[in-house]
Amino acid sequence: MQTKRNKPILLYLLCTLCYLSACDIINPAEDIPAYIQVDNFELTTNLITQGSNRHQINDVWAFVGGEALGVFELPANIPVLATGDQTITLFAGIRENGLRSTPVIYPFYERYETIVNLVPEQTTIISPTITYHAGNSLFEVIEDFEDSRLTLRSTTPNTLGRTTATAQILEGTASGQILLNTNTRVELTSRATFTDLPTTEGLPVYLEMDYRTNVELEVGLVGISTDPLNPIESVSYKVILCPLSDWNKVYINFQEDLEVSQLEAYRLAFRASIEDTGCGNSNRTNPEVLLDNIKLIRFQP
Repeated sequence: MQTKRNKPILLYLLCTLCYLSACDIINPAEDIPAYIQVDNFELTTNLITQGSNRHQINDVWAFVGGEALGVFELPANIPVLATGDQTITLFAGIRENGLRSTPVIYPFYERYETIVNLVPEQTTIISPTITYHAGNSLFEVIEDFEDSRLTLRSTTPNTLGRTTATAQILEGTASGQILLNTNTRVELTSRATFTDLPTTEGLPVYLEMDYRTNVELEVGLVGISTDPLNPIESVSYKVILCPLSDWNKVYINFQEDLEVSQLEAYRLAFRASIEDTGCGNSNRTNPEVLLDNIKLIRFQP
């Protein structure tokens, strides 16, 4: 009789032990991560051959031992489950064509790689210093407006120039200036015509540019066909940059445009306008565009 009374108690204890064991299986102990802290990238350039070192690196693409950790907005505190000496590889990420929805690794910046000792719960600060791909990056245009001989030209007289006013300079001694004055629209193109931009190789061609504007600014390409039987010169604008009170940098990728058009030659195209085509806050009082550090970059063929 004593044994029968103890059966419910024994059954209860057995069920409890099974439940606790099951909890350990369902919820195993989690590994404690180490952390990598990346606040910013530092870009080092040759001022003469590569222009300014200003950049707009928004993200870091992180890899540990060749395994992708993900994309992290800067400044970033990145959890890592790997421990001990690990190879950390960091790529600089930008927002292609100025859009937050298109984060990409910028192909013309070198990756940063280092070996660090990762310890759980400890944070390792990494300050990556990078350069352009010096061996195979070709700079078709570097315009910093320090020289009076401008690489751009306007179709409207007295609308394009240089400003040395302190409040309008980004860096150096001057910036480019587009004054619309009484014009509702001003169009510019590069003086140079580019005849060897890649159109079929699947290679990126980027325009880097710093700008500040209180009107809409469109950026694109003039496509040129030199066929005497069918000459073509047409403008296609890639992006619309909305008015901003502060300086901003944009990276515009023309690869897809070149692959579609496949013409013999191209020029850069810019159009400033007080007409509102989508931004909603274009200015009609003292309309002005400021430009600096224009670079057209492609890979060596």
